[in-house]
Amino acid sequence: MCYAACLPYSVKMNLRDLLRGKRIAQSTLKKVCVCLGFALVCVTLYVMVSDSTLSAEGVSRWKKQLSKEDIPVTWINETARLLDRGPCVCEEKSLSFTKTMAKDEKEDLKKRRKKELEKFRDRVSRMSDPLLLVRGHCPLSYPSMGLQVVPGEAIGIPGLSVDDAVFREQYKVEFSAEFGVLDIAAEVTEVDTSGRKTNSLKIECSCLVHLNRQLDFLVYINTEAELGRLDLANFRYLDHDVTIPIRINFRPVPLLYDPGSDDNIDRKVTVVTKTFLRYFSVRNLIRSIRKFYPTIRIVIADDSRPVENLQGDNVDHYIMPFGVGWFAGRNLAVSQVKTPYMLWVDDDFLFIPETKLEKFVDVLDNADIDIVSGLVGRDRISLKKLNILEGDEEGDCLVQTIGTYGTLKNFPECHRVDRVTNFFLGRTDKVREVGFDPAYSRFAHTEFFYEGLGKLRSAACSFAKIGHNQKSNDQYVKFRQPGREYMKFLNKYEYFKYNVKCWNKDNV
Repeated sequence: MCYAACLPYSVKMNLRDLLRGKRIAQSTLKKVCVCLGFALVCVTLYVMVSDSTLSAEGVSRWKKQLSKEDIPVTWINETARLLDRGPCVCEEKSLSFTKTMAKDEKEDLKKRRKKELEKFRDRVSRMSDPLLLVRGHCPLSYPSMGLQVVPGEAIGIPGLSVDDAVFREQYKVEFSAEFGVLDIAAEVTEVDTSGRKTNSLKIECSCLVHLNRQLDFLVYINTEAELGRLDLANFRYLDHDVTIPIRINFRPVPLLYDPGSDDNIDRKVTVVTKTFLRYFSVRNLIRSIRKFYPTIRIVIADDSRPVENLQGDNVDHYIMPFGVGWFAGRNLAVSQVKTPYMLWVDDDFLFIPETKLEKFVDVLDNADIDIVSGLVGRDRISLKKLNILEGDEEGDCLVQTIGTYGTLKNFPECHRVDRVTNFFLGRTDKVREVGFDPAYSRFAHTEFFYEGLGKLRSAACSFAKIGHNQKSNDQYVKFRQPGREYMKFLNKYEYFKYNVKCWNKDNV
């Protein structure tokens, strides 16, 4: 009776009549009740599922008609501001590059700068990686990165296939390229190809397996030596288009330095410095180096007058025109290095027991870093981050802040930064790659690291230190101080060269 109790009243009345008239056994009645009960449940579930399905279909149709842009969102301002900061703003304490310029002079310079900037951006855009978006539900397999071809040579394109569960009478794929032609290295039976050794290749077959086998032998041959650029080859099947980026470049040439069988530091490191009118200081530097590293090579660039001879055992003294300048001397000194690493020091520095070059070498030998610096005198560790923020037609903003990108793996005393002190060990080839602009004749330092953004990986470490014995004389001070005319030149020069309007610095 518990089953019947769940049934509608009309059903229960029919059952009673049936029981009286035909004397159905109790057991049979229970079976009927069970069946009817389950049937009713099934009908109810069917109605519910049908309603929900129709409702889902309705929602689905509504969603298709609704544009993504019509869906309301709530902005998370703290994060959203990171994506769109707008043009950079010069702070009140910023160094302005246009403050000393006359209005006509500024407008003329700005017009010339704009023309050169357009040329620069055009060159950079051709070398930059484009944004490639991969659409979902694509039946094509293909390499999305990692392909490189030597100019004028050929490469096979791996990983190509079509995955289509629909039977078709004919399967057809097309390939195209801009800076090269396409071909096949082998022919597969029942497969037709057209456009071989052109920039548009078609492959057709009635059997998908044969077609995919033919794709194993696709070859790209570079015909235009657009060095450093990407050829965005196109792979098309039905309405599906994908892009296969192929970098055109030479294989990197190894630049190896033999450390010798004894791994002596003299074969790994050269000490370099630039001196000007401070022979007393530079001689003290040499003596201090010899106290701890008796045979390490020292390279000195010198634009003093009168000249005093500094040449000696493993000391190379290079004479320059008088007063030619700070960064010009750096370039000369670095150009004469024959070891994998070069240690830059100022001419008034002094080696002390804490000047452990072996610790610097250990970092460069074992970490993915190009420049590692230490402490100078009584100064604390220098932790600086650099950036160039996008601006407006007046220019961008150079930015220098205090901070790091974290510590080096296995070297907790070393912090990843963008700018380090004048006491650093660097990979010779990487320092040469950036170079030192000889226009900076009186003073400069941070400019080298700005030009190294994206090229140099630097770290500031606290486990090595060098002494600083600041000595000067009247003649040195006369040339060392920039003067009004030099600062005016510098402002105009950096305004034009870096396309900047100001330099925002932390007070450090």
